[in-house]
Amino acid sequence: MYPRIDYDKCVGSLECYDVCPVDVFDTKETEEGKRAVVARPEDCIECEQCIQVCPTDAIELVED
Repeated sequence: MYPRIDYDKCVGSLECYDVCPVDVFDTKETEEGKRAVVARPEDCIECEQCIQVCPTDAIELVED
């Protein structure tokens, strides 16, 4: 499983990027500002820290 970001909910806090212990996320500049992107889904260890820190519940774990 790996994280998927709902960009309709994402506010760009980057807390998921900061908390991930295995660097699954990178950042990308968008028209709305800097956003986290799932760059290395295969590295996800399913710790769910990204889900827990997301202030808008924009992240869920999905099957490969």
